[in-house]
This record gives sequence, C-alpha cells and structure tokens, in this order.
Amino acid sequence: MVFAIAMVLFIMQPKVGLAEESGLDFYVTPVFSDHQVEGSLSYFDLNMPAGESDMLQLTIQNASSEPIQVQVTPHTAYTNVHGVVEYGKDAEEPDTKLTYALDTLIETSEVITLAGNETKEIEVPIHMPEASFEGFLAGGLRIAEVKEEAEDEVKDVEGVAINNEFAYVIGVVVSNSRDSIQPDLELLDVFADQLNYRNVISATIQNYTPTFVNRLAVDATIQKVGDTEILYAASAEQMQMAPNSHFRFPISLEGDRFQSGDYLLTLNATSGEEEWSWEQTFTIEADEARGLNRQDVTIDSSLNWWMVGSIILFTLLMLLSVYLLIKNRQEKQVKE
Repeated sequence: MVFAIAMVLFIMQPKVGLAEESGLDFYVTPVFSDHQVEGSLSYFDLNMPAGESDMLQLTIQNASSEPIQVQVTPHTAYTNVHGVVEYGKDAEEPDTKLTYALDTLIETSEVITLAGNETKEIEVPIHMPEASFEGFLAGGLRIAEVKEEAEDEVKDVEGVAINNEFAYVIGVVVSNSRDSIQPDLELLDVFADQLNYRNVISATIQNYTPTFVNRLAVDATIQKVGDTEILYAASAEQMQMAPNSHFRFPISLEGDRFQSGDYLLTLNATSGEEEWSWEQTFTIEADEARGLNRQDVTIDSSLNWWMVGSIILFTLLMLLSVYLLIKNRQEKQVKE
C-alpha cells in the first residue's frame, strides 16, 4: 500500500505534508523560478509561453546519518473514485479529452545519491508544448526513496527499485495564460460495477474542460424503469476534479444482490453556481448480475442446505403423491 505525504494543489487551499509525520529520512522544498505565479508557495504554479522550457528546482535534504538514494518521477493529475485529485500516480485510463499529459513534458530524474545529512539542489526540466493551449495542465512530482536491488523486486535500468512505502508529492500546474475557463461536465456511462469487491452502480462523470472543478457535489438515485420507488441513492460533497479527467461515482447496493432488468439513473451535480442534471437508462443482464454477485464479499454465495433440503423434500412429496395417485387408479381398475 502506498502512503504518500502530499504537498499538492487544492486551488486556493494548498495543503502541505511534513516529512517528520511519515518517518521519511529526507525533506523536500520546492525552489521557484520567475515563471512561478505569485502567491503559490507550496507547489509549482507556472505560467509560461508555448514552446518554452524551465527547470523545476528542488532542495532535497537527507535527514539521516546514512546515505540514501531518491528519484523524482512526473505524473499527470487525475480524479480518483472518491472525487479527489491524485497528483503522484498515473490513471489507469487517461481521459480521452486530455490533449497534453503533463508527465510527458517533464523529464524523469536519474537516481540521486545523498550522503548522510547531505543537502542537494536538483533540477528537473519541463518543456511546454509547441502549440499554445487553453486552461491548465496538472500533475505532480513524486520524490521517493529507492533501495538496492532485491531478488523479488522489479529493477529499472539503474538496477534499483523504488520503495513505495513513503514519498513526497509536489503539485505542478502549468498554463499559457490565466484566462478564465468555465468548467463543464458530461455523464459518459452508467453500469453495474464493483468497488472493493462490493456491488455498486457506477456513473462515469467527465470534466472535459481544461480547468479544475471545485467543491463538486453529486446526488444520485437508482430506480427500476417505470417504477417510482428509489432503490439506491448516494451523495457526496466537497469533491474536486482535475482538468480533462473523469471518475466513476459509485452508488452502493448496500450488500444487495444485482437483479437483472432495466434501470434509471437520475444524477444532479453542482459546483459553485454551475449545475448539471442527467437521466439515463441502463440494463443489467442476468449473466452479468450472477458474475458480480459471486464476487461480492458481502454476499453469502455458499450452498443453502435448508433450501436444498426443502427442494428435495418437496420433490419426494410430489413423487409420493404421483405414486399414490397411480396406485389408487390401478386398484379401481382391478375392482371394475
């Protein structure tokens, strides 16, 4: 499991994590260039012309008396299933509306060795796209300790393996201009799904604009088509979406089994004064429902012996009834 200490952007409310709270053996401090937007102090917030390059500078201090190795890797921001922007990981499925992925514009550093209590200044090059773009590109620098190659670990070209237990993540946001962009959302899909091996109905919400969606609130309900009863509902507030990203908003079945049939999703979303509403029907097939129900850890899929016994007893009684009926007719025929 990855435990990241985040120094990332939450738009107007940046949060800073401290190394001593995590047990990390090093400290990281960003050093800002002339392209840094005034007022942004805990993350890189650069406004640069198209085609221009700059250096993301970091001061890394080894807080231990033993030598350590660290490496800086770039990542493109995405929105996770909880409606939280991730800056230090890669999305499993990059959004189709993402024109430029920030991690492709920033170079990965070599492995950096620091002697005990040593401090180093390092530079990570960033190159803006040749063509100008609107809005923001967002991501982060993940600074993680590396260790010598172990037999059970996958090594990189340097012969070292990244220790994923703890890391710093420093947010990076770049733009060509600070012109205001109005956020806009779309409902891409709704389908039967699972989250942590528990049945949910997922609604895929897409932010197809190159700007952050802040203070996002979502309310969703599920009904059978043609029925007014609300079967399942979910709501969440204070979420945020990265520019040009999507996430699956989960509506829990609260331990229920999936039932095949046609359903209706009603979903309302708000961000500040912006509002969106959608209604979309979807179908859960019988085979799909059975497969997901078998995988749900909250559903007891073991054999129900009471039910088996009841079926066997019912079958025996039916056979006995048929036998007695046939025997009774035969006796009547003999008497006649």
